[in-house]
Amino acid sequence: MASDTTSLLSYLDLKSLGFWKVLAIFFALLNLKQLPFAWHLRIISGLFQQIPWTSRPIVEVPSIGPAALFRPLILASRAAPLECDYNLHKSNSTYFADFDIGRLHLLIRLCHSGMAKTGLDLWEKDGRKGPRRIGVMMGGVSVNFRKEIKPGQAFEMWTRLLTWDRKWFFTVTHFVRKNTVKPKGWLLQPWRNKNKDKSIEMQQQPSGMRDAKTENDATGVERKALENKGPHPAIFATGIAKYVFKRGRLTIPPELVLRNSGLLPPKPSDHETPPVSETPAMPVEGDALPTAGAAMQNLTSKNAEALVDEALNVPGIGDQNAAGDDRWDWDRVERERLKGMQIAEAWTMTEMLGEMFDGEKEMALGKYWDIP
Repeated sequence: MASDTTSLLSYLDLKSLGFWKVLAIFFALLNLKQLPFAWHLRIISGLFQQIPWTSRPIVEVPSIGPAALFRPLILASRAAPLECDYNLHKSNSTYFADFDIGRLHLLIRLCHSGMAKTGLDLWEKDGRKGPRRIGVMMGGVSVNFRKEIKPGQAFEMWTRLLTWDRKWFFTVTHFVRKNTVKPKGWLLQPWRNKNKDKSIEMQQQPSGMRDAKTENDATGVERKALENKGPHPAIFATGIAKYVFKRGRLTIPPELVLRNSGLLPPKPSDHETPPVSETPAMPVEGDALPTAGAAMQNLTSKNAEALVDEALNVPGIGDQNAAGDDRWDWDRVERERLKGMQIAEAWTMTEMLGEMFDGEKEMALGKYWDIP
């Protein structure tokens, strides 16, 4: 009996090495998103997918026009086992990494050419001084959770522009159950449209609006959403984020970047750039993200604020040749922007929480340790 046991253990030691290798590879494939540097590779992948690579310094992207301004960009993914917590669903903390990827795809797709052109234009107007490129930085993010995502469950991230003011660029991302919601068409991927003759027409509907479908045309999930007229039942979670465009310390209004991206219709001469959304005054110690006026004064010897204002207040600039732009005039874009601003301004009220931090004024429960 002892010899049989010894023989079995020897057999397992010699023969099972290949099995454990296969098992380890299989486990790694199930958790690709959680492997070391996987997040960085997803970022690089997004850059390669959305940037039209060329040797020219400024990438000339065929304009997709204002019709694309509020359209969602969709990414498909699934909940890796290592993303799940002891409740056997996708951990709340892992949503933010996925949100990063979805927002990156949208920002690059919409604003890459505009950021390059804006940076070069301001550099030229400033006497070829200072930074030649502009960057984008996150100013805040928040998530509302509605339904759990089970281990291995597939989902889609629908990310779109929500609104903007003079400083902030707001985006919204919905985690949606995969293959339960279908867009009417694909603006940048016309080969996905079954009826290509109607692909452009389908894209002219404002984001968030749905056809008056009959119950016979709607799927079960869509029918439930139409009946309830509330949050779509396919939504797992929804996140909102705000970004700021920067050239050094200079804050670049999103309108300027969007215009240089060919995403805005002609601007009426009597329209002013929207002000920064109103937020509560907060105690500041070294303004990390200064307002446009404060930052521009320290940029160069020239009046940098005047340079940006001059670029903004040019009426009649816009791409009128993109398909469907005649139906996306300035008034329609502004209505959609103001609708999103109602949500954005309510969300920015959370900045008041910083004033509620008492710090040394009150006692604490205790101080404990965590893995460093």
